[in-house]
Amino acid sequence: MTKRFDDPGAGQLASGVAKRRYVARGVPGGYRIWDNKGRRWWGDHYDLCPDDLLAELNGAKDPAKMTALLKRHRAQRR
Repeated sequence: MTKRFDDPGAGQLASGVAKRRYVARGVPGGYRIWDNKGRRWWGDHYDLCPDDLLAELNGAKDPAKMTALLKRHRAQRR
């Protein structure tokens, strides 16, 4: 899909919802985060879906909050 900058809805899907850059995808044994823009996996393997981390990645991207969320998810694996 080619984006046109003069079209205000160019970055949105037909339902009016903006396309997310980071999404959780189910893989054998848990979840991984997929970067739609970079077309590669981001981060570690997660046993539970990291909804709060995805919300931060797609939202404010506060480094301190993201670091705390990553540490929490890594601690859950141990």
